[in-house]
Amino acid sequence: MEKKGDLLNQLAVISDLIEKVNMDFENGTLVFELNNVEFNKTYDYISKKQNNKTKPSNTFMVKMGNVDIIFNKNSDEKVQSS
Repeated sequence: MEKKGDLLNQLAVISDLIEKVNMDFENGTLVFELNNVEFNKTYDYISKKQNNKTKPSNTFMVKMGNVDIIFNKNSDEKVQSS
């Protein structure tokens, strides 16, 4: 399936839906486990939009409303041997 649309807009829609879910909660958390390439690509895109220069090691977070969106680098990624 083709992936279209701006990542931050899509995450805003998702966080809005989470906030409207039929239950009372203080804070919702959404966690994405990404491979190294996708993690770096996602961080670079979001950091440009937010003017952030600090490079994370294995995790970073974006807060949208009452939803924390956490991006983790997948530590289980298999290392290819030569």
